[in-house]
Amino acid sequence: MPTLRRAAAGLLLPVLYALVVVPAGLVTRLLRDPLRRRPDRAASSYWISTGQGSGDRHR
Repeated sequence: MPTLRRAAAGLLLPVLYALVVVPAGLVTRLLRDPLRRRPDRAASSYWISTGQGSGDRHR
C-alpha cells in the first residue's frame, strides 16, 4: 500500500501544481506588476534615492 500512495502522490502533486499554482501566477502577472517593470515614458530617470549619503565606498 505505501507504494501505491507514493505513486499516487507522484502523479497527483504535479497535476495540482499545474491546475492551481500556474494559473494563479498567470492571473497575478496579468492583473498587476509587482516589480514595476513597465516603462514610464515621462520619467527622466529610474533611480530611486535611498536618502543616505554617498558614504565611503573606496576603502
